[in-house]
This record gives sequence, structure tokens and C-alpha cells, in this order.
Amino acid sequence: MPRKTVRIDIPLGRPDVMILLAKKICSQHAAAGDKSPLDAAKLSVLQQVIEVAEEKHLAALAHDAQAQSARQTRDQSLGFAEGQTAYSPNTALNIVTYARNQLLLTLEGDEKALGDYGFDVVIGLAKLPQRAAKEQSVK
Repeated sequence: MPRKTVRIDIPLGRPDVMILLAKKICSQHAAAGDKSPLDAAKLSVLQQVIEVAEEKHLAALAHDAQAQSARQTRDQSLGFAEGQTAYSPNTALNIVTYARNQLLLTLEGDEKALGDYGFDVVIGLAKLPQRAAKEQSVK
């Protein structure tokens, strides 16, 4: 005969589900009254902590929505939003790209000076490509 196994997960990392579970436990405990197998003192504490957790959870959701809106506005202003490029007008990316290109033209030969404007300038030397030696056949 197969052995019966039981697994009951607790929703860690899922605050909305944990709050609903705790509220359901409190509700069932209250409905059972004196016949509840659960400790009334512990359930009283659970009721209190869940009220605080739910209040803060709802506040966090409201702040998340505000933060998301702020991030979208920020990204659009910077030119980082989806679909934007260095050619998207009146964005930071557009104007910074313009400034870099204009300074490169103006300061040609002195590219290091772009560092004074805050650009991270990396100057290196590239090796010239060398021709591969032709193999000589042995006769």
C-alpha cells in the first residue's frame, strides 16, 4: 500500500497571499469560537500583525505605482525609454550625443579635453593589422 504524503506550503515571499491566508485563518478561528484548536492569544497577535502588514502592503503598492510613474518619466526625459534613440528630440541622450559629436569636431586631435566636460575618454593605440606570411612550399 502506498504511503500517504502531505505537503502544505506557506507562501513565503508573496505578501498578498500570506495576508489572505492569515486573514482566513483568523476568520475560521473566530467562526469556530471556543471549539477552535488554535491558541486564542497567538491568533490575537496574528490579527494585529496582519493588520499592520496589510496597511503597509497597500502603502507599498501605492508607492510602487508612484515610483514606476517616476521611473517612466525619468527614462523618457533621459531618452532611455523603449523606442527612443539618440535621435529622439529634446532628450538628454539626444543633446549629450550632440555635445559629444560637436566637441569631437571642435577638439579634433585633443580628444582628451572632452574629459573636462565629464566624458569618460579612453585613448588607446590599435595595432596595425599584419599581413599573414605566405607559406612557402617545400620541394
